[in-house]
This record gives sequence, C-alpha cells and structure tokens, in this order.
Amino acid sequence: MTGSRVVLVDDHQLLAQALAASLRASGHTAEVHPPPRRPDLHHELVAEMAERPPAVVVVDLHLGAGDPTGGDRLVGELAHVAPVLVLTAEEDRARWGRCLRSGAWAVVSKQRPLADVVAAVEAVAAGEEVLRARERAALLLAADRAEREEAQRLAPFRALTPREQAVLDALVDGVAAADIAEGACVSEATVRSQIRAVLTKLGVRSQLAAAAAARRAGWAREAA
Repeated sequence: MTGSRVVLVDDHQLLAQALAASLRASGHTAEVHPPPRRPDLHHELVAEMAERPPAVVVVDLHLGAGDPTGGDRLVGELAHVAPVLVLTAEEDRARWGRCLRSGAWAVVSKQRPLADVVAAVEAVAAGEEVLRARERAALLLAADRAEREEAQRLAPFRALTPREQAVLDALVDGVAAADIAEGACVSEATVRSQIRAVLTKLGVRSQLAAAAAARRAGWAREAA
C-alpha cells in the first residue's frame, strides 16, 4: 500500500520510537507527538490533528496526565478528526469497549508484536476492519455490562444530596465533623445530622464504614 502519515501519541518513548521505526521501515511517515501535559490541554492536540489530519492517530489510554479517564475522552475527541487506533497495556475489556464506543477504529494490546501493530495501523489507514465482528460485539457488550454494574454500585452514593456527598467526601479524607462544620460555616450539629443521613442512606453504622464503602465502590463526587 502507499505510505501513510501516522501520528503516535504515547508517553512511553521507547515503544513509540520503536513503532515509528517499524512504520518507517514499512514505507510510512511516522511522527511521535508528545502527549498533552494535562487533560484540559487535549484541545490543543485535537486542533493540531484537525489542521492536518493524519491517516491514523495511534494513541495510548494512559498518558500520565493525572486523569485515569482522560484517555477515553481524548480518543473520542480525536476520532472526530482522524481514524484512531488505541494501543494500550490496559487489559480491561470493558475499557476497550468504551474506546470503541467513543469512536476508536480498533484497540490493540501493547503485548502484540510490532509487526502486528504495524499491520493494524495499515488496516486502519486502508479503512479495513482490525477486529472481527464477534470480538467487537463482545467488547461493546463488556462495556455495557460494566456501566450497568457501576451504576448499581454507585446508586446509593448518587442518591445523596449534594451537601451529603460533600460531607461523605470529607469523611473519606478523614476530616472531623467539627472541621467540616467550620469549613461549611454551619453548626456541628447540622453536620452530624448530615452524617447520620449519609450513614442511613448507605446502610452503614459508622463514619469509618461509610468512608470504606465509598473507597470500595470507587466513589468520587461528580462535578455535574
């Protein structure tokens, strides 16, 4: 096939350079692009790709930008301007499915030989499928199942009022009731009432148990 321009976005420089060398040896133009330093800088990379779209963008999910889900969002943003191949060490099949749903053309494991990754890049550049239909469907199903399980797991926490969620966050951080009250400019009695409401809604008997339940569930108060 005619050589294609491929952009690699990965903070693992040794792997990125090795893949770039393999792509060049196969007749392609490969550019290693530094990943965004922070999730709020994704738009800069997306704008650059939109200005001169490559045949394929190869992107890692874990870019060391301090946001465990930032890679998922970046995949979705890049998919609007160029075909995206996700190259990842992530083994969570549900995460792979979320990438596909976000718009990734395919997902390939970093455990695969470089020759296989190059072949996947070439397939994406040619508009060919990389994943079999059954495999793609299984990944999407895994993503759907994981989201349902997460929604069920987090339902008690999302049922808390915004103020109760803030109190729970403080308990997880080990903040005492008196300090929570001072920070919120309310009485300690008010905070203790809110704590009792949190314990009741979560079905636990102590502040420590509430904090432990939040950690086990992977609870983090959502901005929205």
